[in-house]
Amino acid sequence: MDKLTARQRYFMAVIGMAILMAGPFIVLGMYAWFQGVEEHRVIFLQYFQQLFPLGFALTLGSLILGFVVINRLFNTYVTGIAATSERLKVMLTSNRELRVEVQGPPELREVIRAMNRLADQRDHKIDEIEAKIKEQISIYQSLCDRSSDPSLLDRPLASLIYTAFDTETTGLQPSHGDEIIQIGALKVYKGSIHTDQTFEALINPRRSISAESIKIHGITEADVQDKPPIDQVLPSFYQFCEGTVLLGHNVAFDMRFLQLKEQSTHIIFKQPVIDTLLLSAVAYPNQPLHSLESSMALLGVQIEHRHNACSDAVATAQVFLKLVPLLEERGIITLGQAIEASKKTPYARLSY
Repeated sequence: MDKLTARQRYFMAVIGMAILMAGPFIVLGMYAWFQGVEEHRVIFLQYFQQLFPLGFALTLGSLILGFVVINRLFNTYVTGIAATSERLKVMLTSNRELRVEVQGPPELREVIRAMNRLADQRDHKIDEIEAKIKEQISIYQSLCDRSSDPSLLDRPLASLIYTAFDTETTGLQPSHGDEIIQIGALKVYKGSIHTDQTFEALINPRRSISAESIKIHGITEADVQDKPPIDQVLPSFYQFCEGTVLLGHNVAFDMRFLQLKEQSTHIIFKQPVIDTLLLSAVAYPNQPLHSLESSMALLGVQIEHRHNACSDAVATAQVFLKLVPLLEERGIITLGQAIEASKKTPYARLSY
């Protein structure tokens, strides 16, 4: 019974009602027939023939009346419940503005009120989450949204000029005072890395370098104490990058440092940005790790030194050139397609 639809139950109810109404009349007649003697049967047949039209009419009238009553109940309750169920489904799955009118029997009214309250609570949660997302928009998303050269988006990846770059820093928290201490960059175009066009600079952060960071990149405070500060280095780096697409691995981290210097240096990098971390996740969606080391191992890239800005920029460029044909196999040909695909990866939501 639990698997029967409301309409199937309705027809079962009609058949049951017909049996219950006509059944006693038929059973009583059969009982009288079999219990009576021959003489009584003759009399019974005579009366039955006389009363049959009236009995049949009364039975048929009762069935019709019962059918009308049940049909009205069906339309009032069952059909109403089905329509309400459909509206509740729409309200909870696709239409945030919809609320179901409270109507019907008391039990149904309580269900509708409860579902409307549930929809209100759901919308409140959605609003809270959307507000948090707006407050914590990813660095990569914000970089893509402010790109000043949309004409590049329709160009094939292989036709563009890139500046592959990397930074080394005093620590891993740009929003809490860490600073850049090294920038390394080089040009990539026509499917090749151009090591004759490079940029390299050590930078005085004017603050201490954490011991944990020194263990990684090996740059000490003595190495940078007589180097220029970031506000003197950034103009040269900006000029080196001008007219190119910025290319980095987990580039949101590096770009966050540059963003935080916009107000003091008035230098804003508005060119498109490509991240090999995100592109690796696009090309290898089932790969669990997409660090630079993982991508290098996966694609067969080798360099002499890691955690040096220049060397890591070279590694990033090599990884990118290996990824381009893999992306083309997935139908990702243009810069715009690569950016849109990157935005859909979980790593695109990283914030620093």
